[in-house]
Amino acid sequence: MAPGRTDAFVKEPTTEFGKRNRYLEKLIPDVLENAVDAVLPDAFERVLDRGCEDAYLKYQTFKTDLQEGIGEVAGVLMKVAKYAYEKFHIGDLVFGVYHLALHHATVNAMDDVDGQIVEDEAMIDFLVKATNAAAAAYCPTKAELCAAAGIAESDILLFEPQTTTTRPAYALWVDRENSRLIWGFRGTTDLNDMLTDACASCSPYCGGYAHWGMLQAAQWFVKHEVQRVRGFLDEHPSYELLLVGHSLGAGTAAMLAHLLRNDSQASQLMSGVSFQAVGVATPAVLTEELAENCSDYITSVVLMHDMVPRFSIKNVFDLKEEMDATKWGDILVSTAKDWMVPDVIERSETYKRLSRNVSQNTKRQVGMGW
Repeated sequence: MAPGRTDAFVKEPTTEFGKRNRYLEKLIPDVLENAVDAVLPDAFERVLDRGCEDAYLKYQTFKTDLQEGIGEVAGVLMKVAKYAYEKFHIGDLVFGVYHLALHHATVNAMDDVDGQIVEDEAMIDFLVKATNAAAAAYCPTKAELCAAAGIAESDILLFEPQTTTTRPAYALWVDRENSRLIWGFRGTTDLNDMLTDACASCSPYCGGYAHWGMLQAAQWFVKHEVQRVRGFLDEHPSYELLLVGHSLGAGTAAMLAHLLRNDSQASQLMSGVSFQAVGVATPAVLTEELAENCSDYITSVVLMHDMVPRFSIKNVFDLKEEMDATKWGDILVSTAKDWMVPDVIERSETYKRLSRNVSQNTKRQVGMGW
């Protein structure tokens, strides 16, 4: 077949089904479309049309999300990974942590918590209810949410159990007993949530820094849902808004509450509304000064030695400094020497000269972060 003659063998579909279904145009030969039109009833063809259109639109949504959302997330993850790789050596994770643990045991290191026992029964009751609400936010169906929160299905105002890149699942429901609307954000349950967690790069925010992934999540809610939530609040005058969540959900709730107070657009939408946030195991989403300034409307509940609220970039590099202070490199060289070198060789001048060279090289490598 000569080039340029191919079109002579391609015929336009002769049936209405083939002409109107543009989603199948490049995937299914015209002959097959014509055969389908001849065999299938018109009603079934209409169902097939709708199915093809839905699949096409979902593909376009996924393609956009992949290009715009995951692409940006991947860039942030690469930045975080590159920074961590330059600072940490595998020896830090194996020997450094071990020797730091030995040091802590030797000095009987303990957490220094600056606080006081909470004896206000009303506050304890409030925090317990908020914690239960944070757990209810994990429910994947409306029926399960109703059972966990003790509400009727008609009390559920918003319910989105699916996640997207940098946007967790969430629900908004009416707590009639306590005259409040509860906006619950789900914690980490799938790959989208894991990507949001991992994007721990510091983003400039309000004169300090914020967790990039959770700031993106909170900004999504400001853009897409805060106005609707304000509408529901107007339908329930005198009700307050309580934002709750656990882990990723707690970080999103805290970050969103901060935006509602400090972002011009969000604060204007929420003008006159009383709100606060309670997070269970809230990650470090704000730098210290910003966090201290929002303590009157954001509360974090931490269970014992839970590492999630303590796992910030700053604390990781503080850990690195502590590990370096143990001089684990020198200890490792000395231990290896004791294990491997007989005394008769150790006393020789040649061995002493080689040992000094190895020790100096090790110190230099540890100082450079190799």
